[in-house]
Amino acid sequence: MARRKKSNILFTAMTTLCVIVLLMCAGGGYCNPALYGFVPGVMTLLLPVAVVVALAWCIVLLLTCRWRNAVAVATALILTSPVSCLQCPLNMPQDCGEGNTFTVMTYNVASFPHMYTQDTSTVMRNILDIDADFVLMQDMPHWIRDYHYDTIKGLKPYYEELKRKYPYRSHPYADEVAILSRYPFTMDTIVPAKRGFESLSYLQDLEHHPAMAYDVVVNGHKLRLISVHLQSYGLSNEEKGIMGAAPQDTLSIMPGSKLEHMSFTDKLNRAFSLRASDALALREAIDRGPQTVIVCGDFNDVAGSYAYRTVMGDDMNDSWAQAGRGYAWTFALHRFYFKIDHILYRGPLQAVDAKVYNKLPLTYTASDHYPQVTKFEIY
Repeated sequence: MARRKKSNILFTAMTTLCVIVLLMCAGGGYCNPALYGFVPGVMTLLLPVAVVVALAWCIVLLLTCRWRNAVAVATALILTSPVSCLQCPLNMPQDCGEGNTFTVMTYNVASFPHMYTQDTSTVMRNILDIDADFVLMQDMPHWIRDYHYDTIKGLKPYYEELKRKYPYRSHPYADEVAILSRYPFTMDTIVPAKRGFESLSYLQDLEHHPAMAYDVVVNGHKLRLISVHLQSYGLSNEEKGIMGAAPQDTLSIMPGSKLEHMSFTDKLNRAFSLRASDALALREAIDRGPQTVIVCGDFNDVAGSYAYRTVMGDDMNDSWAQAGRGYAWTFALHRFYFKIDHILYRGPLQAVDAKVYNKLPLTYTASDHYPQVTKFEIY
């Protein structure tokens, strides 16, 4: 009897812990990191793991006929399912007409790795093969402008094909976002530039805009595209390597940056707080802009996070949640299988298909991100 009582106490304690962790992971995105620190944000990152553990524990409870505990875990899974479904949607393929559709790609190109030492760029080849109507790029090299595409060793072989497919291009000097487009556009600087330690480059003498807007007309419909690159974590390769090695490695911290001397927890606090601030500035710019808008880029955070919720507001849709299928990840290194690149939208649009190209070969000339492409119907 005493042994059975201890067993019941253990199962109840495990169930309680499982439910609490699951609820904290699903609710972490409601906590402002400026007030609550980095822990809720990290919990949000761990939601997929919490869901898998909760499902496994629920099965164990059912097999051992512990019905009340099983109901408690199942209830927690149901309550947190709206957040879980943002990261792992189960959508059926949709049919749509071809006349009013277009495709948008978001791709962190990681500064086109080894573009000066290799004859071809895997990243540019991926872009041209996928063949989206609009390509919103992040993490562009500061020194590349449009006219440099035909002079750099790894990009030069693709220049004629690039001009033919994307006659309209823009990448202002020192900005980390850029566009390749089949349609003419006008640009709009919608958020203030960031400089030095507050910027993504971490260098004192460079600045960039974390977001840029491009206004286009598609089949008679006015549309605003926004490319965004929110604050990264600034972790060293040693800190990222906690999860193990990866086929490719990148320089995470620029030499001379203050980040070299910051602790791991200080970096997390800084990243989550700055990302929340960037997201708020972006949301305010969205509110000032036109109704029909697509926001895409490297959020450096997952669906359901505070930054993601700030940008989403109550009027945006997530194209992956609407048209994607299953769990996908867009970050490619260190076994951090997180989808931190997103395509959000509002207005007379419908996402009818969404794909993450995470089957592309991960070579040393490829980006540390995978591209996401969404097909939209506009009406």
